[in-house]
Amino acid sequence: MTPDQAAPRSLTDVLDTLDPDNPATGAEMHHHDAHAGLSIQDMLDRVGARSFGAALLVPSLILVSPLSIIPLMPTIGGLVILTISIQAFFGRSHLWLPRILASRRLSGPQLKKAVDYLRKPAGWLDRNSRQRFRFLSRPPMDRIALLAVMVVAATWPFLEILPMFTSVSAGGVALVAFALMVRDGYVLIGGYIVLGLSLSVVAALIVGIF
Repeated sequence: MTPDQAAPRSLTDVLDTLDPDNPATGAEMHHHDAHAGLSIQDMLDRVGARSFGAALLVPSLILVSPLSIIPLMPTIGGLVILTISIQAFFGRSHLWLPRILASRRLSGPQLKKAVDYLRKPAGWLDRNSRQRFRFLSRPPMDRIALLAVMVVAATWPFLEILPMFTSVSAGGVALVAFALMVRDGYVLIGGYIVLGLSLSVVAALIVGIF
């Protein structure tokens, strides 16, 4: 990831970095034109090397969108989120992804579909978020959030066949990632609630099986 890339400061900024129709997208020489599609590495390069909150937003937002129905997308997204959150948990300064994950691509039309779907809820969250209960999103409390994200994301490869499960729990991850990025403890609590409900479903399934 490019170390000098300025990190987005809002959900709308994150979507702008991925929008093929945004005039600024791909303008830099080291970026690819989003109309031709972007790999996961390209997407993460656009949000910057040091913002783990923004990096977590990229795969989680994709999974909240209709693209989550693509076969293996929840599994790939879960592994990407797990990899990012583990590195954030242990305090790495720069993000690294294995090539098998970093090289996965979305086409320009797929990116546009996801961005357009997410514009309205992203705008609402941006307008209604601010720095509140900041201690919840700062060390060491942020490690609790990252641990919750890791546990939930680890279940997605096994529960991909459940309709809407990944999208809902990815929404919880997106709320947590957004809260860590903007230091909003209220939004973080909302993310915890969604992740807790997701884990309740997992626990119910485990109890039902055994």
